[in-house]
Amino acid sequence: MGFAQFPDNLKIMPSTACVLLLTICTVTASGCVDASCSLLGPRKDCGYVGIDKEGCEGKGCCWSPATAAPAPQPNEAWCFYHNADVSEYELVTAKDTDLGWEGILRNLTSTQPELGPDVTSLAIKADTSQADILHISITDLHDERWRVPSSMFPSADQRQRGLQKSKGAEYDLVYNTTPFTFSVVRADAANVPAIFDTTGQRLVFKEQYIELSTGVDANSSLFGVEERTASKGLRLQRAGIPLGLWNHDTLAANADTNLYGSHPFVLEVRPDGSSHGILLLNSNAMEVVISEDRLSWRVTGGMIDLYIMMGPTPAAVLEQLTSIIGRPALPPLWSLGFHQCKWGYKHVEELAEVVAAYKAADIPLDAMWTDIDYMDGYRDFTLDPDNFAKDKMQAFVEQLHGNKQYWVPIVDPGIKVDRGYPAYDQGLANKAFITDFTGQPYLGQVWPGATHFPDFLSKAGVKYWQEQLQAFHKLAPYDGLWIDMDEASNFCTGDICHMAQGAEPNASAWLCPNAQTGTSNDCQLVCDTEADLAKLTPEQGLYREPPYLIDNAHGQLLGHNTIGTTAEHADGTVEYNAHNLYGLSEAVATYAALQKVISKRPFILTRSSFLGTGAVAAHWTGDNAATWADLRESITTTLGMGLVGIPFVGADICGFSGDTSEELCGRWISVGAFYPFSRDHNTLGAAPQELYLWEAVADAGRRALKMRYRLLPHLYTAFHEANKQGSPVAKPLWFAFPDEAATHGIDDQWLFGDVLITPILDQGATKREGYFPKGKWYNLFDNSTIDTHDGGKSVTLDLPMGHVGVHLMGGTILPMQQPALVTADVAASPLTLVVALPHLEPLAHFADALAAQFKTKPGSATHGMTSAQQQGEVEKIQSIRSQAGDRELLASIAAASKMVQPGLRQAVTAGNKCGVSEPGRVTACGKVFADNGDQLQATEYASSLLDLHAEMMQDAATGAWQGRLTVTVNILATGAVESTRCSDSLLWPKIDSIVLTGMVAGQTVHVQSEVEDLVHTVPDEQVLVKQEQGQVVISGLQHQVDCNQSSTWLWTSADLQFLGAF
Repeated sequence: MGFAQFPDNLKIMPSTACVLLLTICTVTASGCVDASCSLLGPRKDCGYVGIDKEGCEGKGCCWSPATAAPAPQPNEAWCFYHNADVSEYELVTAKDTDLGWEGILRNLTSTQPELGPDVTSLAIKADTSQADILHISITDLHDERWRVPSSMFPSADQRQRGLQKSKGAEYDLVYNTTPFTFSVVRADAANVPAIFDTTGQRLVFKEQYIELSTGVDANSSLFGVEERTASKGLRLQRAGIPLGLWNHDTLAANADTNLYGSHPFVLEVRPDGSSHGILLLNSNAMEVVISEDRLSWRVTGGMIDLYIMMGPTPAAVLEQLTSIIGRPALPPLWSLGFHQCKWGYKHVEELAEVVAAYKAADIPLDAMWTDIDYMDGYRDFTLDPDNFAKDKMQAFVEQLHGNKQYWVPIVDPGIKVDRGYPAYDQGLANKAFITDFTGQPYLGQVWPGATHFPDFLSKAGVKYWQEQLQAFHKLAPYDGLWIDMDEASNFCTGDICHMAQGAEPNASAWLCPNAQTGTSNDCQLVCDTEADLAKLTPEQGLYREPPYLIDNAHGQLLGHNTIGTTAEHADGTVEYNAHNLYGLSEAVATYAALQKVISKRPFILTRSSFLGTGAVAAHWTGDNAATWADLRESITTTLGMGLVGIPFVGADICGFSGDTSEELCGRWISVGAFYPFSRDHNTLGAAPQELYLWEAVADAGRRALKMRYRLLPHLYTAFHEANKQGSPVAKPLWFAFPDEAATHGIDDQWLFGDVLITPILDQGATKREGYFPKGKWYNLFDNSTIDTHDGGKSVTLDLPMGHVGVHLMGGTILPMQQPALVTADVAASPLTLVVALPHLEPLAHFADALAAQFKTKPGSATHGMTSAQQQGEVEKIQSIRSQAGDRELLASIAAASKMVQPGLRQAVTAGNKCGVSEPGRVTACGKVFADNGDQLQATEYASSLLDLHAEMMQDAATGAWQGRLTVTVNILATGAVESTRCSDSLLWPKIDSIVLTGMVAGQTVHVQSEVEDLVHTVPDEQVLVKQEQGQVVISGLQHQVDCNQSSTWLWTSADLQFLGAF
């Protein structure tokens, strides 16, 4: 074999015939199990109902009951074919390419024929063009295979892609030729476990079964593989239990099964905090299996499209992931407020009563939602002519808009089969629907009865959908859309279905029993008759029941309660391959439509999801229940979805199904107010649970939601960072503190932006332990402090009903605004900048520190001076201090030596590290993002990002602490506004107050202001200074932030001489 010249980061290991077989020899009471049988391997059923151990082994098969350790899912086969035999390929050719290298793999050893024949020749490509992402693809050399269309990621590739091999890659790719294995290690990192290593693992590649495995560090923590309600927490368990990925309409209240979304991504965090990510970009049904030392994918089709992200921090991994699947969308500002919904609002008047009741209770509310109740016979894009009549609904929405509130209705993908119904007629005429394997529009059933489903992978389907949304907006001017049932959900199971004999084709005369009350979802269609199934080709039969069955919804076929897997899209794609993309494709089409329909930034909420959904939609965690377990599990699901690129996520507050209680609902709103997406919603027939119905819940809602609304500028900034960097908005503690191993197992606390949330999650509890990472933490309700600067620790918090722990870490500057009942009023209020100082540690010796302070260093005011000159400057300042009054102090210093003022400015603009805490010096920083709140981020768009930097330094001569806060304005602009760098459409914030936490001070303040070298004095009576709850509040600044202008404020702790503003 001859090899071309390879990149520097590619290393070839000598060929070897020595292979570590992936076998498990389990010792039981009867001895050693056959080494070709693996408890953790793929199980193809070899038995029959009622088979026992003797019968199974008599057939030459493996026997392992569900009770065997490490216990697999109970619905897995107990009797299965041998599943641990070797499967190998060899690398027979390889050559260098512009982006990396490519080669051909040839099958050496076949295995498990019951799963189909092996693909004998594979094409492998390694793209090394990006220094921090390695992309490896393996597919059939001769036949094109399904892969996820790039159209599903319209906002991907936001950062510059490499056009040639990277010369400074952060990884080394090492491979062995015979058998072919490869490993990825960090470049220049010795004695560190590999990031990805297939040594000793099987490589299986069949038409409908692919298996890829890597060893994993036994001490690392793994996260990802969403979506599921995890009963054992956010961190993935390593018991070898298959985690199925296949979008399915299963109640979120059902733990530990596949749910509405599929995200084949794993984030690994090692004990030292170093992190990396592994993405298998494949939409076919699959299982991810994790044991103590191995991570495996079992995929039922497509190809190996593998991305290895080098991190090395969790934040870097998410930045790398979202560069592939698309950065999360920036939501409109109003959508960050509180939302109210219920399935079962009877008429438009009830909607108005709910809105009014929230206002009367002084509880914030930004958006009112309507479930399927508003529709005419559950037809999309219609209004019930009696209870939600057009004129009344338009008047209601107009009233909402007048109150600066918004309306969001539900829209399901199922289009009612009903001649004369425009959405149905137009869909047929434009061939906009998915077809069954006979070429007819696929017939399913959801709330309106018999339905067809739009084909969102086709141009005709997308155009049709946009036209329907345009017409619906003219009928009822919605502000956002809620797309539900988009897995797609189907009350029937079948590859081809018909209306029952005698049923009228006009579906308005054919509804499910009790459909008007929504209580029945029994299938009324006739599906998969023997005559119809006889028409399936052998290939189609394998789409219906593939050789390997993943664990879907605890043992169901892939077509269970969804569009049949033999259904086809306009381009010939079968639903077997594209099923997991249905909700994403609908969201992509809806996002594009709303940009045109409302000409504002779209807000879309989706239930179904796939990689990239966050780029176009928010997500709620589905149909949970009003239980304490669901409350706790809602946090792990919310955090988990943020780790796969969907930061705008939350659960139904107070629970969807069942009746909630006053205590549960009160505790839940204290949690849900700090979900990124915050909505109260419950089901038809359940007791109402609007927050104002119980006084204790109303109190809890007011307290928690008003804190959320005060945090609005911080929350909006967190979404801006997600939009630019892919970071979650609700983050596990380890995301920000990966080097603190104690955080890796915590999933009942989280960071809301940079604010630590610690709630009560147990019935009857009023106290709990909360972990506080290393630092100094301030309670945002009462400014009490928790000092952990010597190391993270658990602290007992007293949290009676209505209270939740909300803490800010020292080293952070937090922008806050005044609470109000709607986000528009919050956004119009002035900013308060809360400067949370880290632990203050004084200088040990003033004299020694003074000398150190004035050592010559680049950028310092005394750089280049002799020691005598430096001493002269110090004496000059000391003289000024003894002679000048408080008001004139800063101006005298600047005029006498020009030393302090330039030095201060230099330190601020030098990008000082945030949260520094060292003898005689601390720093803090933050950001504030601002735009007009809903403008499209395309063509002409302007926004501002305020960089906030604060520093406190102890004067080496007097011991007084002096501080400064600088606000630097950065204009972010696109299109025509870029040339002016300013825009009238941009809402410039006003800064009214600065709150200093972590310092002690006196009573007086004097202010000067300098902008663009124009100095004027602010009257003393305009500025108020007071100490309250252990903090210093400087208010009345009335500083209007303006384009291209920066400002600095200075103060001293001697008697709080707030010396000036520049």
